[in-house]
Amino acid sequence: MGQGWRRRLRCCSGGAVLCVGGTSGAVASIGPGRDPLASPHFALSAADRLTLRHFRKSLPTHRRADFDHSFYAIMDAERVFATDPVTQGHLVIGACVVSAQRAWIRDGFEHQSAKAKVAARMSTFLRRSLRLMMWALAFFSKDVFESLRRYTKQRGASAFGPSFDIRYAETEDGFVSEVHTCGYRAFLLRHDAVMLLDLFCEWDRIWIDALPDKVRFHRPPTQAHGGATCRFEFKRG
Repeated sequence: MGQGWRRRLRCCSGGAVLCVGGTSGAVASIGPGRDPLASPHFALSAADRLTLRHFRKSLPTHRRADFDHSFYAIMDAERVFATDPVTQGHLVIGACVVSAQRAWIRDGFEHQSAKAKVAARMSTFLRRSLRLMMWALAFFSKDVFESLRRYTKQRGASAFGPSFDIRYAETEDGFVSEVHTCGYRAFLLRHDAVMLLDLFCEWDRIWIDALPDKVRFHRPPTQAHGGATCRFEFKRG
């Protein structure tokens, strides 16, 4: 479920069109005077641009060019995986996280300290919007648990796109949304950065901590912490 709520917020990227044409190596043309949000290979949606700005502006000015080069090199390599706007949105987030850590490392931080810098920025990404969504769910729903269950069953998996395999199941006193294939994990493995996967798990804390009291939630260890799947368990409060 949790992933579905996050994706619902970002589905405004539905108008983005991936341009798979272009020449490999165009990343090298990014430099002084070039708009860092202008990609040589694909169209950034409004949500993608917000994501890029959020992470880019957290860096020292003199490291933003490093971020730009890394970001577009990653997205160039990921063109074959960007099969739809939703998946492209995931790739943009992943490329921002990896590129931000690389930029901090180039600025003299060791790997864990650079990761901590990115984690701090990640903890504020869409925070206000996600909390507002949880508030609206509780305020406008006659039965907040049932609304959550219905959305998760009907839209939770599809809202996250084909790079994720998310399965819904009813339980005796609630329901479960279980991630069997995580698109972020696959992305990070392709870029030798799987040590950053737990940042995405921690990102979920934004909406988890904002769940209404009428919903009880439990999440066993995720794939980032040795779990075979990422299991989101919901029960009536």
